[in-house]
Amino acid sequence: MAYKNMINLKKLIFLSLLSAGLLTHQARAEEIQTIQIKTDQAHILRLDKPVKSIIIGNDAIVDAMMQDAKTIVLTGRNNGVTNLVVMDQNGVTMLDEQVMVGQNDLATTRVFRGSDISVLSCTPICEPKAVSPKL
Repeated sequence: MAYKNMINLKKLIFLSLLSAGLLTHQARAEEIQTIQIKTDQAHILRLDKPVKSIIIGNDAIVDAMMQDAKTIVLTGRNNGVTNLVVMDQNGVTMLDEQVMVGQNDLATTRVFRGSDISVLSCTPICEPKAVSPKL
């Protein structure tokens, strides 16, 4: 019984120090935020401070473009997961998040012929999906 009371006391002290800001909380992997985008769709990020640079881990998965000093437009290019790092004027990291791009299943149909796969854009008539040119 005394052992259980000691554990409860330790938890109470820990939570008190954490809430008082005397202890910092390390983010766990499951707490990492993920930005989810569909292929060929745009996602707008509005930030509080002006951005100096944007770093994309794999630009074949997502494009990033600065609309203005505080607005970034992300566009999903291909299925996959990459990361986005945004830095301010002083080189301080403002944002470091995963970006997950998935297929826009509502507007596409896949046709399987043996090992060949065709992706059709069905909006409203099914036609071969347009592929954006690589820059």
